[in-house]
Amino acid sequence: MITKISENLYRITLPMPFRLRHVHAYALTDGPDVALFDTGMHMTGAYERLEKDLQSIGRLVQNVTDIYLTHVHTDHCGMTGIIQEKSNARLYLSEAANLVHEHFQQGDSLIEQAEKFYSRQGVPARDVTAIIEEIEDMRSRIEPFAATDFLYDGEVRSFGSRLFEAVFTPGHADGHVCFFFRDEGLLLAGDHILPYIPPSLSPNIYDESFQPLASYLESLAAIERLPVASIHPGHGISFDGAQERIGEIRGYHAAKKELLLQMIDEGPKTAFGITGEILGAGSVKNLSHFCFSNPTIR
Repeated sequence: MITKISENLYRITLPMPFRLRHVHAYALTDGPDVALFDTGMHMTGAYERLEKDLQSIGRLVQNVTDIYLTHVHTDHCGMTGIIQEKSNARLYLSEAANLVHEHFQQGDSLIEQAEKFYSRQGVPARDVTAIIEEIEDMRSRIEPFAATDFLYDGEVRSFGSRLFEAVFTPGHADGHVCFFFRDEGLLLAGDHILPYIPPSLSPNIYDESFQPLASYLESLAAIERLPVASIHPGHGISFDGAQERIGEIRGYHAAKKELLLQMIDEGPKTAFGITGEILGAGSVKNLSHFCFSNPTIR
């Protein structure tokens, strides 16, 4: 489904098999040319949906000249390599996000690093195996792609007559970027701010100095300082009231912090143990997005 949200700017809703069931890409047009912000997930029917939606506004996949990625989770970047192959599009993302992608393509060394990381979180061997299986599935859904240039925090990019700023917002993922159209107060938020749920926060298994929650809260403050009139997220409806939504998300994390403090007062616990207490049994797969990177919280 394609929806016009601003002059020459469209939201394209694509399928995905996870809980939210859909993911948005955004298409900005200039004459025949198209800039895509995220590309959706590589799965049955997704490319055909993208192709059909572009055709409905008189464009083809081959008209995509530029791709901007908010982050490199599989539902946001999975078809990037396919689109690059068909259109020779230029690709822009943060250097940190590109490094995550490079790590994700490393096969056996990726699996070895994941096993070490999750074992240090106290995850039992059986459940580490389940996480590895999920990682392998995600790897199969991302076609390799090649960056043309890296984005830098606060820089202004242009496409046709439209200007937009790259706003670095790590937390949900290392290297996450939002795109802010200042003249309209329009924010393409990726997974940084969602309308219904607080975004999951992902560790960087290659860099345990990256603190997802601290980074995320700092990134919320960066958005709070901008004159945002409307938010267009990677999932869910577009909405206004940025300040109110940011306050709600902060409140959620403050309440969760209090709960965690109560838990660790009882004694040292692993990240896996705390996850089980908060989310219940059978929550192993949530560890792939768990926000703590220290194996023992004291």
